[in-house]
Amino acid sequence: MTETELKKAWKKTMTPFVVFVILLIVSVLFNRLGSKKPTPQTVSLFASVYSLTFTIFYGIKIVLFRKKLKQLNNN
Repeated sequence: MTETELKKAWKKTMTPFVVFVILLIVSVLFNRLGSKKPTPQTVSLFASVYSLTFTIFYGIKIVLFRKKLKQLNNN
């Protein structure tokens, strides 16, 4: 892999991870500090679960990508 391909792959992995972490923080804060009516609470709950799921998914992808890079560097 060239350096340009590595940068593109890293960017494609990190950008969604950062977005979903920010969404998770905002949804949890909105759930705790926002409206106490049932509808906004439900929406923030679904947003929290959604963002947590994808944060874990992209976190695993980052870990696997780093392992792959270490293997490439060792060879």
